[in-house]
Amino acid sequence: MKPVFVNGVRAGCPDNQLATCILEAFLAASDNCSWLREGNVVLLKPALNSPDPFPSTTHPLAIRVVAELLEDRGAKVVIGDQSGIEHVLHHPGGVIRGSSRENLIRSGMGTDKESRFVSFEGDGWDTGFYHHQSEHTRSWPGGFFITRRAEEADHIICLPRLSTHSQAGATLGLKCMVGMLREDSRMEFHANGPYNSFITGAARGSTLVSRDDGTGTFFEKIVEISDAIREKLRVTLVVATKAQVTFGPDRFGIRLGPLSLGRAYVCSPDPGFVFASADPVAAEAFALALLSELKTTVPFWPRLTERILLSQNRNVQDLQKIGVRDHPYIRHAIAIGLGGIPGEIVYAQVADAVRDRLNRALR
Repeated sequence: MKPVFVNGVRAGCPDNQLATCILEAFLAASDNCSWLREGNVVLLKPALNSPDPFPSTTHPLAIRVVAELLEDRGAKVVIGDQSGIEHVLHHPGGVIRGSSRENLIRSGMGTDKESRFVSFEGDGWDTGFYHHQSEHTRSWPGGFFITRRAEEADHIICLPRLSTHSQAGATLGLKCMVGMLREDSRMEFHANGPYNSFITGAARGSTLVSRDDGTGTFFEKIVEISDAIREKLRVTLVVATKAQVTFGPDRFGIRLGPLSLGRAYVCSPDPGFVFASADPVAAEAFALALLSELKTTVPFWPRLTERILLSQNRNVQDLQKIGVRDHPYIRHAIAIGLGGIPGEIVYAQVADAVRDRLNRALR
């Protein structure tokens, strides 16, 4: 079993101290990059669902620190993603609207001079994606299409944020991989989930269709995306100096044209956290425990607003009721052999009382 390395971060600490925490956690989880060879291609996969800033998207410092470290050690670094259908709409005829690169800039994650970034939608519908199917992707009867950048990379690093999600309940490391799918595959898994009408509405004007296969395998489909990269995924690292603990994944959970409802409540834990693991399921389990812990701090009115607006979605309502080990992300990820519950958590600068609460949630 591979440990989760957790560094506590003092609230309001300067960027150089946060950068040190990120570096330490990454090096510990990656075994000092023992897998890296000169000239290897490393794909960094952030959470760039929208143009909204951290914590709706990945902390910019996580990308910068990891990219610079890998380049210093001889890697060719590629940063890649495709924003959600609400913000980028891509179909066989090309990109109808939106730009993941523009969202990178607006989110504060990069600038217009960021030469390492690639928008997956810019690689082309047929040329930019390949088909994946295996014995571990049975929730996808016809398989799915995933960015060819994953096939071309020697190693992949997942850099999600810590956030709740208005459809899935939580968006962490496993959900981060949705950004690697081609748009038709995104439509397919969303059709199994709640509030799919918002997705089909966002896809108007395209040739994309939404067909619910009746299997109810929303979570399973999300988890199985990682089967395509299981041999290349080296580290999942999360900067959680802030976290969205209602709605999500964007700054507003519900958008109806120009109307935005459900502003995500953002908390700033003290200490904040930087955590990383070479085991994506161990990282996911710790993230779920931390997110559930932080949701207990939400004030009455934001908590009530979420409860009313998302009252029909059990994925949201059950987040704090279901134990980490029983969460569908974790159960299915373990079932298909992606990893396991952390056998060891290595804490630094985290109070004993906080450690105890998180460890209890994982048990």
